[in-house]
Amino acid sequence: MGNSFGCSASGERLVSAARDGDLVEAKMLLNCNPYLAKYSTFGGLNSPLHFASAKGHNEIVALLLENGADVNSRNYSGQTALMQACRYGHWEVVQTLLLFRCNVSSVNFFSSVFHDEESLVCGLFNIRL
Repeated sequence: MGNSFGCSASGERLVSAARDGDLVEAKMLLNCNPYLAKYSTFGGLNSPLHFASAKGHNEIVALLLENGADVNSRNYSGQTALMQACRYGHWEVVQTLLLFRCNVSSVNFFSSVFHDEESLVCGLFNIRL
């Protein structure tokens, strides 16, 4: 959490790169320190993987996972990267997360419905209510 790897400034740069879709910056930071893939903002708010998934930056999602990011990690509100990708309709990211064997049973259906994501979750699992 936060500064757990002694890399707060670099970690924050990776968070920004993941959020903004800056693949060049993300690669450079991870080449210098692959442990940054496991970084989360102070207090476990969001990891670079959560930001990249929510914004649909598929190449950065794959890069983070290849460098050891936990595909099933949860953010401050208990959401996984899969939930973030579903919420914002980033199907290519969903496919990448599935390739890295994310836990699909961890999707909180009731939370998703509460946040008006019912159709996204149903589409992901190809079900009808």
